[in-house]
Amino acid sequence: MDNYREVEILPVKAVGASGTETLDIAIDEPVTALYVFFRAVNGAVTAPNVPPALSIDKIEIVDGGKVYYSLNGPEAIATAVYDNNRWPSHFYSEVADNGQYEVIPLLFGRYLGDEEFMFSAAKLLNPQLKITWTRNALHAATPYTLGVRVKAMQGVTPGSKCLMVKNVRTFNSAATGVEITDLPVDYDIRRMYIRVYGVMQYWAEALTHLKLDCDVGRLIMFDMDQQRFLDTIRETFPTTEHQLVAAGVSSVWKESWLGNIMGCAVNSGTAGYIASGWSANAGRWQPWLTTDAGVAVDNQPLQTRVWGYLPHYTLAYQFGRKDDPASWFRASRFGQVRLELTQGEADHAFSIFLQRVTPLP
Repeated sequence: MDNYREVEILPVKAVGASGTETLDIAIDEPVTALYVFFRAVNGAVTAPNVPPALSIDKIEIVDGGKVYYSLNGPEAIATAVYDNNRWPSHFYSEVADNGQYEVIPLLFGRYLGDEEFMFSAAKLLNPQLKITWTRNALHAATPYTLGVRVKAMQGVTPGSKCLMVKNVRTFNSAATGVEITDLPVDYDIRRMYIRVYGVMQYWAEALTHLKLDCDVGRLIMFDMDQQRFLDTIRETFPTTEHQLVAAGVSSVWKESWLGNIMGCAVNSGTAGYIASGWSANAGRWQPWLTTDAGVAVDNQPLQTRVWGYLPHYTLAYQFGRKDDPASWFRASRFGQVRLELTQGEADHAFSIFLQRVTPLP
């Protein structure tokens, strides 16, 4: 490879409060990554727990009637964290009238510059990127801001396969019972993701056991409770962290967008106040802000750093060695691959999405 070329396929611009932007991906060189920039402005009151990605309903890469990539904003952020071992570029703020943004990377290989797995748009008939968003009530009615750029590889022969992530099922949990999902078996699977989200609820109360069964007991990939599954994640992936300017009410729980917090650090943005934060290692944290006399103060800016596991309450399972395609899950060897999720609490939003080796025509 000679070098990278940064190409803006959509220069940053104001877009409507809700809508869909459709872009042709007219890039001759192979693309190793694509980046979606999305910015929101908070309304006239404090805007807790509404980072910009929550407003993105869907990011898709399509070619005619074939869908290659399809995730919503939180799912896309979660996969980016697992791919890059870090939270993507962002600035989160809950302060009234403040702007906040995030960059969502779509990685088409095992790493930047992967010369075996890449997105070669020239091999498709009419590849398009579609981004759909809906305004959050806590964001200002003024337009959102959207931009898209790609990192193209110079001096690389276009390849015939890439890594794509696609949602295969979304459902709401029941209070009890086993929810069964038959996974597609057409392509090799590198990584499986399960997002378990309930507003201000702990993910492990809704998902108590996980099992992956191939051909009715011919091969059991895993069969374990949620805490043992969390152990596998913590053994495989590093912690991640993000920063925000919080504006919370003392002693009131806030979302962290991490399903397993390991810690948080809080500094007051206003002189003369004493700030601290606390978490019980679940997915929420609690700010405290007082005067020197111990009087609670609310809705002041708090510079906050939160770190832990499970970005956007998303579990991941890595099949084989992350950079060795020969060790990934050959789902096509089986007639049926069944994911069995035991539920323990109702009304959590579940989504299942897979990162697979995807051939290009």
